[in-house]
Amino acid sequence: MQRKTLLAGITSLVIALGASVAYASDDKTIHLLIEGLKVYEDSAKVLGEELKKEGYTLDVQSFTNGTQATLAVEQGEADAGYHRHQASLDAFNKQYGTHLVAAFKEFTDPAGLFSKKHKSLQDLPDGATIAVHVDPSNYWRPFLILQDAGLIKLKDGADPYTVTEKDIVENPKHFKFVALDYALLVPALDDVDASFLYSSQAIEVGLEFRRDALGLESEKYQSPDIMYVKSGTENSSKIQALKNAYYTEAVKNSLKDSFGGKEVLIPAW
Repeated sequence: MQRKTLLAGITSLVIALGASVAYASDDKTIHLLIEGLKVYEDSAKVLGEELKKEGYTLDVQSFTNGTQATLAVEQGEADAGYHRHQASLDAFNKQYGTHLVAAFKEFTDPAGLFSKKHKSLQDLPDGATIAVHVDPSNYWRPFLILQDAGLIKLKDGADPYTVTEKDIVENPKHFKFVALDYALLVPALDDVDASFLYSSQAIEVGLEFRRDALGLESEKYQSPDIMYVKSGTENSSKIQALKNAYYTEAVKNSLKDSFGGKEVLIPAW
């Protein structure tokens, strides 16, 4: 009953688009759940073309509810999910008691602090308001950027992956933080002094991470996007075929083409 409920929720959008829904146990069909964003849709299309060369069919289904989709992979209703980074998957496993693992890394979407009002982190005024991602697996990131820039200090021994404003022991410029949903971080640029954004978000408003970020996340804290699967399936022939097809120049080029030929994402290969 649970499996039927999960699948019904995920495929509602697919049915509206006129696509067929079939999760059969066909060893040559790989069922992939993707987020309905251009970069995922574009690369999944190319991925399917590459898999055809290996004798596989890629059945791609879009979803609007990430939690439901991830649970569907856990329940075996799909072979893999294409929309989470490692920190997000770790947090999900902890919250839901699931057994999902990274089959392979896809790309890194560099994160940073961006602004329409200021040219550098040092220019942020006293009492500046900074938008942060409300999601716990991303919430901590801007605080580390600010600490690296010497603008705040976090308490000694704080776990960098769980820090919040409560861990700030020195905040000489009295920064204020507002937690927003992912979709609101870009629009917030018009109202706040700075906003945490992924490079793929910044490009939406003409900002580029190498050129325009006030401060970038340290590489050691970057969390690559991953193709996630249920534990125990990561070495199956299907998933290995999926990895081989993904790690091609065709897919790499599609990641650039989605952003008008710009190198917004950093491929893992």
